[in-house]
Amino acid sequence: MSEKKREQDGYFKYADLVRTAKLDLKSKALLWFYAFTFKWNEGKPSYYTQEQICAYVGFSPSTYQKAKKNLIDLGWIRVSKASFDSPVFVTPSKGIDDEKYELHSWAKGHKSRKKTLEEDIDSLPPEFRDPFFGSTDELN
Repeated sequence: MSEKKREQDGYFKYADLVRTAKLDLKSKALLWFYAFTFKWNEGKPSYYTQEQICAYVGFSPSTYQKAKKNLIDLGWIRVSKASFDSPVFVTPSKGIDDEKYELHSWAKGHKSRKKTLEEDIDSLPPEFRDPFFGSTDELN
């Protein structure tokens, strides 16, 4: 498998996990940044400073710290730092959903709360499932 293909496969698999993760907007935005900047084909962590991340993501330092702590607590990122003034090295990982997610009004739109497509189709009235419903004429 080519390096480019491996990088795309790893990123896209992880992107699907992030898309369906039950995380608040700020945590998810930061997680997307880390996933995007992780070097998937080399296994090298994201290495940006807090100042750079805040500028790229549009966060204040306190918002960044809260979102980062949330991601660490939920297991979505692993963090290490070589020294006080060095960048933070971040590796994305598979975390757990935020328990408080369901308390938000917008959580009702999450796919985990929706019927499957087959359930939706099966629950349609006959006129939406049969193109000839109510027709008395037969096709020649």
